[in-house]
Amino acid sequence: MRKIIFFAVILLLLGVTGYVYWFYYRVYGDGIRDGKLLRFSRRGQIFKTYEGQIQYGVGNIGAGSYNPNYFYFSVTDEAVADSLEKCLGKIVNVHYVQYMRSLPWRGENYGDKTESSTQCIVDKVVDVKDAQGY
Repeated sequence: MRKIIFFAVILLLLGVTGYVYWFYYRVYGDGIRDGKLLRFSRRGQIFKTYEGQIQYGVGNIGAGSYNPNYFYFSVTDEAVADSLEKCLGKIVNVHYVQYMRSLPWRGENYGDKTESSTQCIVDKVVDVKDAQGY
C-alpha cells in the first residue's frame, strides 16, 4: 500500500511540475516587433514591473478614420528598461518572447487587449529611429 501511495504522489508531483513548466516557463514563441513607442512605465501593487505599448501598422480603416494596432509588453531586464525609457516617441525595433500564461513578477498579461492571450516579454532593443512622419 505504501508503494502505491508513494508512486501516486510522485506521479502527481511530476504532473504538476510538467503543467507549470508547459504553461508558465516554456517559451511559446518569439519575434521582432517595430513601431512607435507610446507608453513605458513602471507599475504594480506588489511586484513592480515595466510595462509598455507600441503602436504599429495602420489597422482597420473605415469611415475616414483608422484604428491603429497596439503591441503591449513587459520588460524584466533593468538595462532594457533603461534603454526603452529614452526611446519614448521614437520608432523602436524590439525582440520579444511569448509565454502562454503570465506570472506576477514577470509583468502583466494583456490578454483582453491583444490578439492572443499570451504574455510578451521584451528582452532586447534591436534598433531605434526618429519618428519622422510615422
